[in-house]
Amino acid sequence: MSVVADVAAYEAWLRMHCNVVERGLKKKHKRMAKSSLLFFRATCFRFARQLPVIAPDLLRAPVVTCVGDAHIENFGTWRDGEGRLVWGVNDFDEAAWLPYTVDLVRLATSARLAGNLPIAAKDRARAILKGYRAGLRRPTPCFVNEQAPWMVRHVAKAAAKALPLSHDLSHLRRATPPAEVMRLLVGRLPDDARVDRLGAWQKGGGSLGRPRYVAVAFWQRGMAVREAKALVPSAWDWARGMDSGDHLFTRLARGGYRSPDPFLDVEDEYVVRRLANDSIKIELSEHTLPAYGASLLRAMGADLAAIHLGKTGQQEEVLADFDARGEDWLDDAAKTMAAHVDRDFSVWQTHARRRDESI
Repeated sequence: MSVVADVAAYEAWLRMHCNVVERGLKKKHKRMAKSSLLFFRATCFRFARQLPVIAPDLLRAPVVTCVGDAHIENFGTWRDGEGRLVWGVNDFDEAAWLPYTVDLVRLATSARLAGNLPIAAKDRARAILKGYRAGLRRPTPCFVNEQAPWMVRHVAKAAAKALPLSHDLSHLRRATPPAEVMRLLVGRLPDDARVDRLGAWQKGGGSLGRPRYVAVAFWQRGMAVREAKALVPSAWDWARGMDSGDHLFTRLARGGYRSPDPFLDVEDEYVVRRLANDSIKIELSEHTLPAYGASLLRAMGADLAAIHLGKTGQQEEVLADFDARGEDWLDDAAKTMAAHVDRDFSVWQTHARRRDESI
């Protein structure tokens, strides 16, 4: 199927699983036409459909609990139960049981699509592989200050350049969440917090179109904010024509080698989390670009390994398969997949332009 047909088919499926916000889908469609990386972020379902056809050999690998939507902008920070600043994957909407190679290929493909990183394309894949191997041998959370002091500057710069949460909330559209969502939001605020306002917004990349509600409260003379985002089955379920109903979000977020965000939870088909200035998704920008070198890509690979080994005990099995693949397999696969993404992106741009002209 063409990418345009796949987008329509996936969105029809999405409407069966949540009350889709149509203006969010329109926003998503516009973002998809801006760059191949944004297009890639928004079309995990297309990647899930194409990978088995384009590179079936990559699927002959040990199956683990995968992120499903690994990419270079799916990492961020949070505070764990001890208040330590942790960095790693912070979105598991598309989590699924998959060959471990899937996450590596998707991450490396996103790194190749981000053409202006300060490291050669081939070296990006090698850095991810090096980090993944280290993570397999010693899986661990990434504590920014204790274990990765080199990352402090990257995180600080991202936080300094990001608009403060109060600015984002100034654009919150007032809305009353459904009763069950209201219960989730208010129930996760401090007991004596005073709710100031409720609203809804559309944020993110691939999740645009899904309902997202926010409760803004005041507690101890400061803001306390909670968000609830609709969780639907993984795009990999859609691509495989199945509906397992088995959400792996919490399993991965609280894996054995994670130091989880205590405010992140899933209940009643919603992901609920605390929003704060130190709990941010770090996205590629002119300010963060210099940090996207070998060290950061190695850290991304290592974090994927820690997630894959979270509760499965497959260390030796995965390591044996990994070592048998050599040095260039990931770069070759990323190059192939990126070429397909670029072609889809070009088709989508033409479709978007014709649609705009017809309005």
